[in-house]
Amino acid sequence: MNTTANAPFMLDSKWSRFVLSGDRLLPSEISISDGRLSQLNVMLEIRRKEGQTLPISALKTLGRNCSQLLVDPHTDNHQDLIDCIMMGSSLVCIDHRAQFKELQSAHATSQNIVVKLELNSEMLENPEDHLSRLKTLSDMVGDLIMVKTRQPGILEEWWIDLPRSIRSSWRWIMVPAEGEKLPLKNSSRIHSWALSGDLFLSDQ
Repeated sequence: MNTTANAPFMLDSKWSRFVLSGDRLLPSEISISDGRLSQLNVMLEIRRKEGQTLPISALKTLGRNCSQLLVDPHTDNHQDLIDCIMMGSSLVCIDHRAQFKELQSAHATSQNIVVKLELNSEMLENPEDHLSRLKTLSDMVGDLIMVKTRQPGILEEWWIDLPRSIRSSWRWIMVPAEGEKLPLKNSSRIHSWALSGDLFLSDQ
């Protein structure tokens, strides 16, 4: 548990993606204390309203119970990331739109920080802003980035049009809305995939 972002990884690695709901994980509504989690690398999404604190107790439990834990706490604050790591998270996400000082502080504190890009159809139509941001960040912070979509079809279209210089600057964690691995070309820089958690539970 708690491997660093620079640790070796197997190509085609996978995370089991869940959303935290109280002391349960969705989909499947399994308990955060479920013994099956010890066999899983879990990507956890924490959906919080502005100003809502982190679920510290749940993070502690999952940090102990999961093989590895990648947390998206929906934050642009580096202190939230530090708290997640202290609770046992292996990797933690910070929004790509966070202030530069927050992004730099996060990466200066830990190697286990992942930049998060939440992609929507409007960003495909007007890609200049976020692509410029990614290019700038690639020279400022670590090289792990997570791309999350909520609409099917977006990730494949975006990946095809992504400039080669940006694609080669990052290691990519893919979180497609489809919940399953997609047949992307030029995939040598893909670090891992976060797929629907219920797919992994059926194998337990």
